[in-house]
Amino acid sequence: MDFERYLSDFTQAAKESGYIEDEITSLLQYARGLYNKGFPIIYDQEHLSLLVGFDYYHCLLPISNSQAYFYKRYEIPKKNGGIRIIEEPFPALKEMQTWILRNILEPASLRYVSPVAKAFMPGKNLRENARFHRQKQIVVALDLHDFFGSIKSMTVYQLFRDWGYNKSVSMMLTKLCTLRNSLPQGAPTSPMLSNLVFFNLDEKIFKYCKERNIRYTRYADDMTFSGDSFSISHLITYVKMLVGTKSYKLNEEKTKVMRRGCCQKVTGVVVNEKMQVDKSYRDKVRQEVYYCIKYGVSEHMSRLNLPNWIKTPKVYLHHLLGKVNYVLQINPKDSKFLIYRDYLRSLLSLEQK
Repeated sequence: MDFERYLSDFTQAAKESGYIEDEITSLLQYARGLYNKGFPIIYDQEHLSLLVGFDYYHCLLPISNSQAYFYKRYEIPKKNGGIRIIEEPFPALKEMQTWILRNILEPASLRYVSPVAKAFMPGKNLRENARFHRQKQIVVALDLHDFFGSIKSMTVYQLFRDWGYNKSVSMMLTKLCTLRNSLPQGAPTSPMLSNLVFFNLDEKIFKYCKERNIRYTRYADDMTFSGDSFSISHLITYVKMLVGTKSYKLNEEKTKVMRRGCCQKVTGVVVNEKMQVDKSYRDKVRQEVYYCIKYGVSEHMSRLNLPNWIKTPKVYLHHLLGKVNYVLQINPKDSKFLIYRDYLRSLLSLEQK
């Protein structure tokens, strides 16, 4: 957008609508601040409704004031046997959140997400996160307890205010992105917001680590540190103190100190020498594929204690293919898993006929 042309067109339209000179100057000063930072210009809540494509009084305002009625809540099993609560927004709210993600949060991420953040960013994944910690004498893994739940509405509101949005717009954006005073697990905006909110802490931790020759990356709520010689106790005390200033807590039960002589894993990826998914995980996937070949998919499924959401061979094959692709994401040249991938794809193509 050519802002000078925008300035001229806006001034003319505003005068025709009865705005006085001081009002026009104030609005354009507000608009220029957002434009200079690369953010879309949003003057008020009704203007936001036009941009996202939903009626203000019949859709945007009711949804923002009663968010809990516009989410579907369900549970999925965790790898460790626990339960993860997912709150998925209904289509209209999800479309609004996707607009906010694409037009505000993603542009903001170019400036306000630290390079140490490896989750939810284009071109970054578990492999990218793990590769920084290969062949180190010490690897320390810390976990942030209830990461999304610890990011409160006021923190999100302040983020939009700091970027230049007025109180009214910031409040509406915050309501559309939060649920019961925190980030909902399931909203498309939550992952990027978590990276943006954590920016200052990431930068402070990175500075501390750089001064001590420690490598630091963060994959969502998983913080990883590695090096050849540093004080582990001082590091953990510093991180615990720093994140505590922003109401985050470390899940001390998940704190791991891994030295060179043992299996060092970073978000499930072994980093002692070459990067590889844990052997026990790979062996289990190999076994599942083997039994699919030996007994057939349906017969093999009948022998398993599968979660309720896996009810058909097609769903199970997609689930198993996801496990194979995960291994290949970490080690793309694993010849056996390349064969498994081709086999599962062929079975899926038959299922779709």
